[in-house]
Amino acid sequence: MAQQDTTYQLSSSQLWTRIWTRLQPCRGKLILSTALLVLAVPFVNFHPLVWGFVADHLVEQTLTPRLLGMWLTIMLVTYLIGLALGAFQSYILEKAGQAFVRDIRIELFSKFQHQTLAYHHDHSSGELVTRMTSDVDAMEQSVLQGVTTLFEEVVTFIVVAAMVLWLSPVVGAASILPLAFAFIFIQKYNRKVKSVYEGVRKRLGNIGSFLQDRLAGIQVTQSFAREEAEKEKFEEKAEGFYESSVTASRLRNTYFPVVSTFGFLNNLVMLGVGAWLILKGSEWFTLGALIAYRGFWWRLQSPIRTIAQTSDILQRARAAASRIMELLDEPVRIESPEKPTELPVVNGAVDFDRVTFSYIPGKTILSDVTFSVAAGEFVAVAGGSGSGKSTLLNLIPRFYDAVDGRILIDGNHVKALELSSLRNSIGYVGQENYLFSGTVDQNLRYGKPEASEEEIFEAASAANAHEFIESLPQGYQTEVGQNGVKLSGGQRQRLSLARAFLTQPQILLLDEPTASVEPESESLIHEAILKRTREGEGTTILVTHRVDLLQQAPRILFLEDGELVGDGNHAALTLACPEYNEAYHRWEVEESDTPAQRVGEAG
Repeated sequence: MAQQDTTYQLSSSQLWTRIWTRLQPCRGKLILSTALLVLAVPFVNFHPLVWGFVADHLVEQTLTPRLLGMWLTIMLVTYLIGLALGAFQSYILEKAGQAFVRDIRIELFSKFQHQTLAYHHDHSSGELVTRMTSDVDAMEQSVLQGVTTLFEEVVTFIVVAAMVLWLSPVVGAASILPLAFAFIFIQKYNRKVKSVYEGVRKRLGNIGSFLQDRLAGIQVTQSFAREEAEKEKFEEKAEGFYESSVTASRLRNTYFPVVSTFGFLNNLVMLGVGAWLILKGSEWFTLGALIAYRGFWWRLQSPIRTIAQTSDILQRARAAASRIMELLDEPVRIESPEKPTELPVVNGAVDFDRVTFSYIPGKTILSDVTFSVAAGEFVAVAGGSGSGKSTLLNLIPRFYDAVDGRILIDGNHVKALELSSLRNSIGYVGQENYLFSGTVDQNLRYGKPEASEEEIFEAASAANAHEFIESLPQGYQTEVGQNGVKLSGGQRQRLSLARAFLTQPQILLLDEPTASVEPESESLIHEAILKRTREGEGTTILVTHRVDLLQQAPRILFLEDGELVGDGNHAALTLACPEYNEAYHRWEVEESDTPAQRVGEAG
């Protein structure tokens, strides 16, 4: 399914505000982690001062074993304290990071679950999976770990800069000056690389989407011997990702050496100015101070290099975070009203009042459709391909919303009802029904997890599925595989029918339930449907073009180009509706010509 182009854009401040809002549950851990970090940095970076003090005592010949032991003890203790604080800080931060990832993924999954069918038809599942896994990981690693690393290095830089300025304001200021140019260069790089990383993330999403789509359709690919053609398409997408990644790499590997050069200039200045002052006999700069500076040089340059690398990581994070926020900011088009009407005990009456619908503006699928179905009634819906039959069913549980007109359940407008309450009163079985990975029993219980074993057996028997389930290697505990891959098409449909029967819906919607199934399963499914209607177990609306079902249906609604042109039983429509009469005879000929190939039409 083609994806819609989007112009979604967030400024950096808007993006980080959204991220910070979602970090609310972790703020206590983040504050503690920050406090531990601020405490740890001075302890970890204290040892160069010890080197300087010891060196000066050696030059002055005032170092005693006791004094040396004291400085060595101080050096070890401060380092171990800093190390312990840093380890605890890392644990707290990682715990916060994992909680952040968990909450974002839960929020995304919930969003996907509540989005409309139209949304899922317009967005590739592979793209959504990529965003939920790869992009969330990238955001977590970059946002929490990257930001914390950045903060740690900034704190380190400030602490070390304060120390070198304390040792010698002249040498310290001269050493820090080249690093200012590095910060300016980092800002320019950030602006340039932002769009590049957005392109990299987008192309990675395209690869995930294409891969999932083609793996799902591998049988079609092999049946048409299109393996090489699909390989070429994938190579094209992989090449696009490669080019984007190489562009980013080229920028990165041009930028990092320049930043490192500025950091090394700091080393030259520090050694040159410091040595010059010692040669001049300065009282304010000693050999011990120069040795201490040598230890601090690495801690001054390291933050610059790390900030450069972290800045690059944060640009990747920005691209990933923007893609995630785009999904979270996408409004849910179909929701329960703020003050929903309580749905009383459902009888099952369904009314369409001048309903009009279109998937695309200007292309009407249903036009001014009006009819009423009494509670407990069995109604068949027939029509040619594209006449709007399946769409009509999809409007009742609000998989889509009508553009105009009203749909009522027992006199209540569906848009005024609590969405879960509405859908809990409806059972839906389509042409192709998804079975989840798991056992037969787990799939049957999907709509009613608390169902008893007796209820499970009754629903399976009502759908003519009990016998074949019992014949499976482990009966109801047999694993069906993803989408029931270990079962035949007819078996999958009968399980889907049993799953719907188990919830005992007052309204059962059936959309060509025997399309693409073997004749034996088709007759069993027909028998199950007709048995339900004979026993008066709720309202049944069945989309079909099977002649035997049309002959037995007490009432048929016939659609032509989105308009309701016929309403009556088979005998009445044959006489009064020429469109139905023509279609019926065509279907009759098709079934007699190909009795073993029952392939349904999509409405």
